[in-house]
Amino acid sequence: MPRVFYGPHNENFATYANAGNANLGRFPLGSYLVLPDGRKYNFALNDGTAEVAGRLYQSVIAVANHVNVAADVARAIDATSISATLGATLAAIDIYAEGVVHINDAVGEGYAWRIKRARAAGQAHAAAAASGILTVALEAAEKVQVALTTASEMSFTRNRFHQVLITAAPPPGGLAGVSPGVAAADRFYWSQVQGYAAVLQDLTLYEGLPVQASIAVAGAVEALKRRMRTGGTTASILTTAVTLVFLDSAGTTTALQAPGMASTAATVDVTAGIAYNAPPVGICIKANADTEEALINLTYLD
Repeated sequence: MPRVFYGPHNENFATYANAGNANLGRFPLGSYLVLPDGRKYNFALNDGTAEVAGRLYQSVIAVANHVNVAADVARAIDATSISATLGATLAAIDIYAEGVVHINDAVGEGYAWRIKRARAAGQAHAAAAASGILTVALEAAEKVQVALTTASEMSFTRNRFHQVLITAAPPPGGLAGVSPGVAAADRFYWSQVQGYAAVLQDLTLYEGLPVQASIAVAGAVEALKRRMRTGGTTASILTTAVTLVFLDSAGTTTALQAPGMASTAATVDVTAGIAYNAPPVGICIKANADTEEALINLTYLD
């Protein structure tokens, strides 16, 4: 489990070199730092790019060829390692250290285990070639609960705070917090996940209203929006149209034509639901101008 540290103000700006190998930090990934005012941070490793203060960061997205892959051998109950044959993408040494392997289908479905912390290079797993076998060691005391067979299908997931990067727009991976300051490339640092933080503002924000990861500007937040999803259920279309105008919290209007009276046998979807178009981040406390830094109360990242 991640540790919880209570530190003084300014500790959130500390950065650290690796502690013996590129994937090992001074503390376990995800360890909490809590400041006296309640702001909370998670211990994270950035990627090969220097941090940018006030930018929203995300986790590394899943590798398609490391997901839903078949076990290469059976594993008995109480086994302390699990392996599978990867697709055509290699796995570098220890990239899944402190991550999770779970059985997503067939025998053992529903079980998940934490992968070992690599205190020395290769302790979590060796490098695996494309289409090769990846064998991960489980964390101490973690053991296989149900015997696995070669029919078992599993997925490997990196730790949320391993080699984080500035969010894409919109972010394809889970959010990993806001950088509180500048950290050099390949450094461990404290990523803010709760409390007041300065974050790059995209477009107009409104104080007291929620914000989400921007869908247009990397590392920024914008006013929380929802979108209509397409669906599959249909009904008779109507031909005489009326125009509906939707107004969002940023003051932008969107016109949508809606049918008015029945005529032809054409069909239209009538079951579309409402969904977010990017992950929520928090509440705007102090709005500033577009491209400046707003003050956001981070409430959804912890």
